[in-house]
Amino acid sequence: MERRSLERSGDVVEVLAPASWPNARVEAWVDWAGGDTDIPAAIFRFAEELVQAGQKRDLFAGVGARGRFRRELGAALVAGRIALRRVALPGLHTVAAAETSERLARLRAEHRGRQAAVEAAQALAQRLQGVVDAVHRCHGDPDACADPQRNPSLARAAEAARAAGASDAAILDVLSLARAGETRLVATPPALAEVQPLAAGLDPSQSPALRTQALAAWETGKVTTLFDLRAEDALAEPVGVVGAVNLMAFEMGEAFQGEEFDSAVGVLALALAAACQQGVAALGLAGLADWLAAQGLAYDSEAGRRSAATLYARAAAAARKACPDLPGGLTIFDDPELTLLLGGASAAAEPWDGPVTFAETADGRIIRVISEAALLGLQALGADLDAARWRLLGHGTLADAPGVDHAALTARGFTDHEIAAVESVLPYCGQLSDAFRAEVVGAGFLSDVLGAPPEDLEDPRFDALRIMGFTEADIAAAETYALGVSRLDDQDLSVDGQRVFLTADDLGPAPYLDMLAALQPHLDRPPVADFTLPWDATLDDVQTLLLQAGERGVAAARLHRAEPTAYHALDLPRPAEAPPRAERPAAATPPPPVEERIVERFVERERERRKLPDRRKGYIQKASVGGHKVYLHTGEYDDGELGEIFIDMHKEGAAFRSLMNNFAIAVSIGLQYGVPLDEFVDAFVFTRFEPAGPVTGNDSVRSATSILDYVFRELGVSYLGRQDLANADPDELNADGLGRGKAEEQALQPGEPLPASRFISKGFSRGTTPDNLVVLSLADHRAARSAPAQAADVCPECGDIAVVRKGASLICETCGARAGKVDDGAA
Repeated sequence: MERRSLERSGDVVEVLAPASWPNARVEAWVDWAGGDTDIPAAIFRFAEELVQAGQKRDLFAGVGARGRFRRELGAALVAGRIALRRVALPGLHTVAAAETSERLARLRAEHRGRQAAVEAAQALAQRLQGVVDAVHRCHGDPDACADPQRNPSLARAAEAARAAGASDAAILDVLSLARAGETRLVATPPALAEVQPLAAGLDPSQSPALRTQALAAWETGKVTTLFDLRAEDALAEPVGVVGAVNLMAFEMGEAFQGEEFDSAVGVLALALAAACQQGVAALGLAGLADWLAAQGLAYDSEAGRRSAATLYARAAAAARKACPDLPGGLTIFDDPELTLLLGGASAAAEPWDGPVTFAETADGRIIRVISEAALLGLQALGADLDAARWRLLGHGTLADAPGVDHAALTARGFTDHEIAAVESVLPYCGQLSDAFRAEVVGAGFLSDVLGAPPEDLEDPRFDALRIMGFTEADIAAAETYALGVSRLDDQDLSVDGQRVFLTADDLGPAPYLDMLAALQPHLDRPPVADFTLPWDATLDDVQTLLLQAGERGVAAARLHRAEPTAYHALDLPRPAEAPPRAERPAAATPPPPVEERIVERFVERERERRKLPDRRKGYIQKASVGGHKVYLHTGEYDDGELGEIFIDMHKEGAAFRSLMNNFAIAVSIGLQYGVPLDEFVDAFVFTRFEPAGPVTGNDSVRSATSILDYVFRELGVSYLGRQDLANADPDELNADGLGRGKAEEQALQPGEPLPASRFISKGFSRGTTPDNLVVLSLADHRAARSAPAQAADVCPECGDIAVVRKGASLICETCGARAGKVDDGAA
């Protein structure tokens, strides 16, 4: 026993547990004990509870028997020889033969409807949460933030929620909740009842019935097919408690500890009888495939099936001897939690997982090791252990590997630093490509040196070895050398021509069915052959497997498909354009008038960065927000579109200035990749933080709630014409939109022309602006437009309302035409 720190989901606890147990097994026992971190004490308390329950049922013949049972049960649990736990597994409900087709069709419909309801509810909850987020991301007037007409982000979120099926009333309710302060909508999937599994009899020779059951099993995974109707009554009983004996806890071959095995089975039978409060108990033998491999017996051999049948017959006799009234009895079942309690040994009697397993180091790292069963089996066959180790675990290095070695990596730009990083993680990798991921060698190295696209680095299927130009053969050879092959299938590791160390993938379903058929006569409860097919298994695969199960004498079979991979995506072709319609022959009647129809075609293009010209134009705006000076620099493309910004602060802390500078760089990169400026404006106006307050030095923006609010108000006014963001007097705006600085204190003379250098950078134009280019002041023109009607009239020559009085004459300021003399008498 040892004490260790165990990190759980909520906290870190100190646990007393056997030193040989890995953390996963220890955590399973802590859960079994209801959170008690003293596992031995919890086990012996549980044993005392079973003693009290067994005494009420007269399971013990005296005081000595009770004490002996308590000691033996506690010792067996602590040693990992047995494990048991209470469960609530309903029995199978068998449908009548006449109702099979109808009930299976209803089962499929219920399963499909439940799945659709859950997925739709999840999608709708996600969209409604987006509505709440859009309200809370907005900083400003609460009424404006909760109004889709005034908050563009909220409008888009509400439209997405409506497209997902939300009613307008539901969206309004969510808006009210957001305004009330709700930030997180906790949405639980609909409380739909689980689709209850069914059991149905089947004669494999009847093709229509076989197809009907195969369809239901393929789609729902909730169908148990009965090939022997005599198993119906036994499988209809619910299971209340399960337990198993770990076969690997006893010696193998001629040194098999038969008496200890019988004692463990008897103690477990008594414990199951005492713990079973309702239903029946299921007693199993865990680790059968490992037990056979440790003795050098092939799982698919006649000798292997004979040894297994003898072992199960002995276990059945020991259980009946210890507890003749045990409800249920010896059976074959699959319980993942019980498997974890036993350290990975399953009571399902399925084929071997393979000679390689995983172990936990002292620092919590998971490494690949050869399993105990494989080591014992290799010794039993007299095999070379060193050669088997190199084959299974590899050499753990790429130094002399074929195909991908250190020299090949160096030729492709790897330095000693990257090679050392790859070598350090090889013992923990399942495949060679895992050692070349971005988190190992660095994303910058993969992008800058190897040329990998940055967006591909986030893909879990990204393989840097193929980017480097290594072939499939090179990668496979290097992976075999460095990591091994995780299987032993050499011909010299065989008995009577049958290879011992074949796995379930090598064997296929037939040996598993044969093993169940061989063990079935010694079981108190008929076994159910349980298969997990790949997600992409077809209906034909299911029908073939059902036929095999029926032909090999198994009482029942249950099939389901594995879950699809998380990154699975449906690759759909782009919709083809409709072919042109054939021209119709000319009709006798005149055709109807042609109406204009607007057709929009959206073409999705890959985002590319649009580079700014090396010499670019823009402007610098100096202002003060709440007493803090801000310099806004802009850079423009040749067409005048904004492409970059810089934000400089005066006398601010280094951290704040750096954050603002890097924020401006991030916005600039977004603009150059095509993010519309109005998206940034909508996102950052009305943000509220210090410094904030009155704005001086800017003739468009006179107050701001933050630096970002000021910057994006200014950009919205200057580049988007968003006068709704300006909070200054519109009459104070000059034509160019630039601040006058000290010129605001020196009023310009009315009508005085301004030099072009006031608006065009002499440095940018390199002095090529003509000397005679001037910009006329619009002050007099604006005054003329606002003058009384008798002081300005329509020019008869050009039609502009620009006729003003010049001395005794009326002159058009637009074309210079004389419109006549002033009639002072009329005035």
